[in-house]
This record gives sequence, C-alpha cells and structure tokens, in this order.
Amino acid sequence: MTAEGCCKPKDCSSARLRIGGVLLAAGAGSRLGTRPKGLIEIDGEPLINRNLRLLRDAGADELVVVTGHFWEQLVPLIKGIPHKQVHQPGPVHAQVDSLRLGVNGLSPEIEAVLVLPVDMPALTRTDLIALVGAYKHARDGIEFVGPMVDGLPGNPVLFSRRIADRIARGEGAFGSGGWRHTRQAWLLEWQTDNTHYITDIDTPEDLAQWVN
Repeated sequence: MTAEGCCKPKDCSSARLRIGGVLLAAGAGSRLGTRPKGLIEIDGEPLINRNLRLLRDAGADELVVVTGHFWEQLVPLIKGIPHKQVHQPGPVHAQVDSLRLGVNGLSPEIEAVLVLPVDMPALTRTDLIALVGAYKHARDGIEFVGPMVDGLPGNPVLFSRRIADRIARGEGAFGSGGWRHTRQAWLLEWQTDNTHYITDIDTPEDLAQWVN
C-alpha cells in the first residue's frame, strides 16, 4: 500500500481493487448544436444510461454522475442504476471542474478512479476491463493509465487515489487535455489499436455515423 492508502498497480495485480466510476455528463454539446449528448441513443439505449451501466458492469464499486446542462432530461434515465449525482452549479464550467466534482463525490475507501466521458458510443465492458488490467499490471510507480491509439489519447482513464486527491485539491492541470503529454514518470500511455477508446460523438458528422 502507498502512504495514501492505495495499492500500486504492480502490487494490485492479484488483489481486489476498489474502483470508483465517474461519468462526465455536464457538457452543453455546443459543437453538436447544443444537443445533450447523454440523450443520444445507441442501439435504443441513451448514452448516459449505456455508459453508466458499462462502468457498473466493469466492476466499479461506486458510481458518480456529473451533470450540468440538460440535467432535467438526463437524470430520469438513470434512476434504475444506483449512483451518486453531483451537479455543476453554474452555466459556465470546464471539464476539469466536472472532474473535480466527480472525484470529490467518491468515498475515501475508493483506491482508483475510472473516468468516462458520456459521449463515447463504441466502448464495451471488455474494453473497460482491459484498461483496468493494464493499470493493475503496469510497472511499479505508475499511477495513471490512459489508452493511446495511433498517437491519439483516448478514454476512459484510470488513476490512483493519490492522483484523485490532487485533483480534488485543484492541483495541476488535470482534465485540461495537454497535461497527458507532459511525460510524467507516473503516467502510462497504454498503447492499443482498439479504436473504441478514441471514438466519440462531438460533431454532427460524428453523430451521423451512429444515428440514421
């Protein structure tokens, strides 16, 4: 165990890791024409419901959903899945704000945090489990694992309690995008050819590929 109470991935390879799942669903969908991404249906299931279910089915011990814009429409869709909802209080917020809210919504018993944006339509339970496996079997000292596909950073990402506590305190540039390229010693860009990790719905062109 580390001083912060979280197993390092190398030490956790055969241990049960208590994972908190955070689903980011607070955005305004501005590049999509101000449309709630969580309401987009994939195979008849809204993305907010689908991805919260995936986090649960992949073994997350706790679930936190961060809402903001369109929360009135989104919240009723996930009442059947036990979770904690945290809400962005103002109309203007960045992803780092949602990330901080989500992490703060988890209990102290959580050892690692799996963060998933709501707009990812291709992920499967197997994909999430593979990421957890990469985290647990990473070399000693790795505290963050994110997929990297053909040079593009993907999602979801998984990080230790220590990193979660730094985010909760507002330290660093976590969630801003470019920080993953800073080559920190504790950060692993997990190389994979699975394009599910970089498939999202951000523009009308993306949406056209999934909705007829």
